[in-house]
Amino acid sequence: MKLSGDEVREIAQESRLALTDKELEGAVRYINDFLDMLDRFRELDLSGVEPFNFAETISCPLRDDVHTPFDNRDAILDESAHVEADYFKVPRIMEG
Repeated sequence: MKLSGDEVREIAQESRLALTDKELEGAVRYINDFLDMLDRFRELDLSGVEPFNFAETISCPLRDDVHTPFDNRDAILDESAHVEADYFKVPRIMEG
């Protein structure tokens, strides 16, 4: 499967990415190289390979979550440089 420049441009626009013509050309090449690599996996004979076990399929006893109140809340608020009133001040990471 290959993607055209128009398809990659449309995907970039949906992702709110502005690409120059040179960046678009590189993105098309990169994506198509990746898709070619995935196509090569289809050629492999995996009939004797056992499926991968995900963490939730392995029986692993976990401890129960126990709510433990923290008694020293004021100490944390006093030591933090990013506190405003009783809240942590978090820097903005996106334009609003």
